[in-house]
Amino acid sequence: MEKLIFWSDRENFASIGIGHFIWYPRGVEKKFDESFPKLLEFMTHQGVKIPSWLEENNSNPWSNKEEMLKDSRVNELREFLQQTISIQILFLAKRINKALPKILNTIEPNRHDKIIKAFDLVANEKDGYYLLIDYVNFKGEGIKPSERYNNQGWGLLQVLECINETKSPKIEFARCAKKVLQQRVDNAPKELDEQKWLNGWFNRIDTYL
Repeated sequence: MEKLIFWSDRENFASIGIGHFIWYPRGVEKKFDESFPKLLEFMTHQGVKIPSWLEENNSNPWSNKEEMLKDSRVNELREFLQQTISIQILFLAKRINKALPKILNTIEPNRHDKIIKAFDLVANEKDGYYLLIDYVNFKGEGIKPSERYNNQGWGLLQVLECINETKSPKIEFARCAKKVLQQRVDNAPKELDEQKWLNGWFNRIDTYL
């Protein structure tokens, strides 16, 4: 239950819920896709009662981890997240169903067949949808210009493009995920020191197998 709210000392955003949904404080540059407000919007449409302080303003009210831990509202948020795990799972499932059309809308038609085939190969594997759901929530669809270094992304699109269709889809998905994440680290500005994240990212990818 403690992990439902996480704020790394090295990040300027909180990670909320079972999907580690990104939640930025007001005024912070949103480099990555901010997913927690989207989850709250989805919950509202599902008829979930949102805590009043979240309903009035769904921006992260805390500037940093220390400030968050001093606020009693964090306990209310943790309990709310615990009670809505099934809705969070539904939100994740719906996101992956929208991911493929979003990807196809951003790339040239001559690339569609490979992406669709790779997506279907993984999806048809046992637990294949888990891989797709987790990765797109983990690193996005791979279509946002702001989520690239040296014009190279690290999302689902890039993983699917890498897959060799003649080999095991799950093994290939894991291999390609590690490849694009390594590429991200290699391309990242040196001052960001993204190498520090790589072992944790690879450990997450290893769960796919």
